[in-house]
Amino acid sequence: MTHFSDGVREGRNFANNGTATEPGARMSPINVYNVVPAALVTNGICLQQTITGAANAVINGSLASGGVATLDVPRNVIVDAAGAATAVLTIFGTDAYGIPMSEAITLNGTTAVSGKKAFKTITRIASSATATDIFVGTGDVFGLPLRANTRNYVLTAWNGAFVTTGTFVVADATAATTTTGDVRGTYAVPDAADAVKRLTLWVFVFDDDTQAGLYGVPQA
Repeated sequence: MTHFSDGVREGRNFANNGTATEPGARMSPINVYNVVPAALVTNGICLQQTITGAANAVINGSLASGGVATLDVPRNVIVDAAGAATAVLTIFGTDAYGIPMSEAITLNGTTAVSGKKAFKTITRIASSATATDIFVGTGDVFGLPLRANTRNYVLTAWNGAFVTTGTFVVADATAATTTTGDVRGTYAVPDAADAVKRLTLWVFVFDDDTQAGLYGVPQA
């Protein structure tokens, strides 16, 4: 990939960076992320099931094929149960770039618990103990394509209008574990996705000179 030590300019350009009278227009290091997320599916990853002992769940929801659930866009996972399940479910999968990642989420009986990381695929779900009548689905928290350290670096449009609502979470810059946040940051939309509303994010590149600055710390 070609790398420039200074900002690139476009337009009439008679010197490397233009001239005093015709400097050209500076090309901004902004990445545009534009998607129409599907509606969340509460059991799209795992249909209701009981896991006996420390074992793996069966990935058999409507988003699954061959034991792997593929999400429409990188988004969070929600775990729930029809009974008093309190086991820890460790979610294994990949991110938007196909990099392996994992997250541990503790069940809270019949109260849905939202994960913090944005998965593109789910390849395995391991329970720490017996978990009765659990099910696993998708949420409305969406992963950013690049690392964002501040809300100031992200301009957001939802359902045809610029918005400042919704919940933005900065990239977690600590060494990634199964309990840390998303390495690039996430955005929860103001109201439910429905396969009609469009989400557009303009993300300013934090640091394009390092992998961690561009894509976040290594996944875990």
